[in-house]
Parts: sequence; C-alpha cells; structure tokens
Amino acid sequence: MRALYLGLAAALCVAALVFKFSGAPNLTSVIALLLAGAFLVLGLKAAAAGREAAPIELDEEKRTTLRGMLDRGDEGAAVRQVQLWFRDATPETARAAVQELK
Repeated sequence: MRALYLGLAAALCVAALVFKFSGAPNLTSVIALLLAGAFLVLGLKAAAAGREAAPIELDEEKRTTLRGMLDRGDEGAAVRQVQLWFRDATPETARAAVQELK
C-alpha cells in the first residue's frame, strides 16, 4: 500500500504541473496538489505503521553521559538525549530508562 500511495502522490504532483502549464484553471492544479498531499500522508503513515520500536540498551559511555546530566540535576536533558540516541523512543520509555540510572 505504501508504494501505491506514494506513487499516486507523485503522479498527482506531475498532473498538477501539467494542469498548470497547459492553461487549465488554477483550481485543478490546487486540487491535484491537495490530493497529492493526502496520498503522501497516507503513504508515510503506512510506512511508519510497520516499524517496530528498538529496545533501549545503554552502553557504558551513554550511561556515563546520562549520569553526568543527572548529577547536574538536568533530568529533562537526559530524557531528550535518550530520545536522540534512540529514534523511536517515546518520552515515557526514555524517562523510564533514565529513572533506572538513579
């Protein structure tokens, strides 16, 4: 489905260009672009639905970095750092990983 949605989005973008340069009313180009945007969103959602969250496994270097942040009292920065290291980490799972270090 992802390929179909993204293919339709690309085709509608090309159609919008054709409409624009062929002298068709501007409304047709705008409608084609809006539909392309909708299909792009559907395609990206379909791609994201199949991803699994990777478990948060901190090595010693990362633990040391996080402990330094916690020693300074900057728990929020430690949570954000975990989210930077692990793309799919939610704030809740990142906070749980930081809490384990306390």
